[in-house]
Amino acid sequence: MIADHISNFELYKGINERVNRAIHYIQTHNFSSLQTGIHEVEGEELFFNLIEYETKEAEERFWESHKKYIDLHYILEGKEFVAHELFERMSVKQDYDEQDDYFLLDGKVQSKVKLEKGNFMLLYPSDVHMTGIKVDEAEKVRKVVFKILI
Repeated sequence: MIADHISNFELYKGINERVNRAIHYIQTHNFSSLQTGIHEVEGEELFFNLIEYETKEAEERFWESHKKYIDLHYILEGKEFVAHELFERMSVKQDYDEQDDYFLLDGKVQSKVKLEKGNFMLLYPSDVHMTGIKVDEAEKVRKVVFKILI
């Protein structure tokens, strides 16, 4: 898991070529006029979901992780906490859904990162995460979640 501001991405460049392309896309595109939903960049290898939601208490959110894709979350508006934990420290709540590439898991929130406008978070399959946790009070978050084929 990596969390930082997009302006510091040069520190991480070279980790993965598709991650580099996703960051380049973020840096060269304006998302303000786009509708929520799935947007293709490079077919199944690289695409993003533009989402909006209200943040909630952690007890109202869920743990997930993936197998085939790296997640790259980039905050456009609002702020949220994202809890994270290693896969091996969690218990599987729902077996892997191959079509939608996710596990649902159970575990305690022990570590979380605050993300706000301009921050990104890179999550690998071993990084179980719970997004949408409110910081001070419930608020709208608008973000893009890139799915980057491993």
